[in-house]
Amino acid sequence: MLTGVLIINLLISLLCFYIAVKMWKVRRILERFEARITAMNRCTRNILTQSPDFLGKRQQAARQLRRNYLQLELQLQQVQQLLGLLGFGRRLWRQHDRIFR
Repeated sequence: MLTGVLIINLLISLLCFYIAVKMWKVRRILERFEARITAMNRCTRNILTQSPDFLGKRQQAARQLRRNYLQLELQLQQVQQLLGLLGFGRRLWRQHDRIFR
């Protein structure tokens, strides 16, 4: 009877040891997984905290480029009008020369 109790206790101890080893392995896996998630969380937090400033600066730069583009378009229209007037004046001058020759 004593041997039966010892064998049952030994089997229970071995089963508990087996479960403890498996739990230890699962715990290690979960700790590594948690470390990876924490690292990813840190990286994404750093990126997301910097992105509003980055996006704000880029939007401001885009607005400035649009303003510059509109100013250049206006200047181009003025130059085209000036060239048109010069061409018109040149034609008038030629006609004027032909008439008085």
